[in-house]
Amino acid sequence: MSEAITQKITRLEMHYAEQEHTLQALNDVVARQDSELTLIKNELKLLAQQYQTLKSELPDQSDAIEKPPHY
Repeated sequence: MSEAITQKITRLEMHYAEQEHTLQALNDVVARQDSELTLIKNELKLLAQQYQTLKSELPDQSDAIEKPPHY
């Protein structure tokens, strides 16, 4: 093979290796974000349950709220 073709193949192999590294790094980020998103969803469900529990323990406030008088 000629020197020019060898250099081109070497350059393509280097680019391929860089692409593989970048793809793996992106995959790691996506996997980490998926785990974080799952955790956040679970925390949100827990907070919603706590909110409903606290809301049900409060006395009915619908009568206590008065509309301001109109001028």
